[in-house]
Amino acid sequence: WDDELLARLSIPRSLMPEVLPSSADFGVTTDALFGSSVNIGGVAGDQQSALFGQACFSAGMAKNTYGTGCFMLMHTGHNFQISQNGLLTTSAAQTHSRPEFAMEGSVFVGGAVVQWLRDGLRAIENSGEVQSLAESVPDSGGVMLVPAFTGLGAPYWKPDARGTITGLTRGTTIAHIARAALESIAYQSAALLQAMSRDAVAAG
Repeated sequence: WDDELLARLSIPRSLMPEVLPSSADFGVTTDALFGSSVNIGGVAGDQQSALFGQACFSAGMAKNTYGTGCFMLMHTGHNFQISQNGLLTTSAAQTHSRPEFAMEGSVFVGGAVVQWLRDGLRAIENSGEVQSLAESVPDSGGVMLVPAFTGLGAPYWKPDARGTITGLTRGTTIAHIARAALESIAYQSAALLQAMSRDAVAAG
């Protein structure tokens, strides 16, 4: 625990729980919750769990999770590395007491751009249609879509950014926009990977 933060927030250190590895004996639940006590043997955040679940156990291994947003983590081993490229440093899930860390980057709008095509633009009736619509054209026809509906996450961190569609012509169809929307997920993920690669090279 950080003594400076505890002091600023007027939290007595004695109130804080013991810090344990992700895999440890955290105690048991009370009988009343589930009818009998259940051992609590692990804790981990969703992205830390995904990094562990994808067997990224050593420095340099990375995963990208695709959902409403996209979340990329790269294991940095025992090295608490500060990013020079707009990424966050986070704890990694671990099975032993020596701390392990990861670099993390978040894309705010990943799969949510498909929801927007369906619910906002009404270009499709259900999400499963987006692939065939995007594949009905050979490319995006020069259309670029930046789905900054809630700002831009890593590595840009621009909360005031807003979504943009450029490259529209008389020949642009909804299929081109759908393809550009899917490509935007790839472009944003690629930006995270490039940022992580630069940090990895800098770390040696």
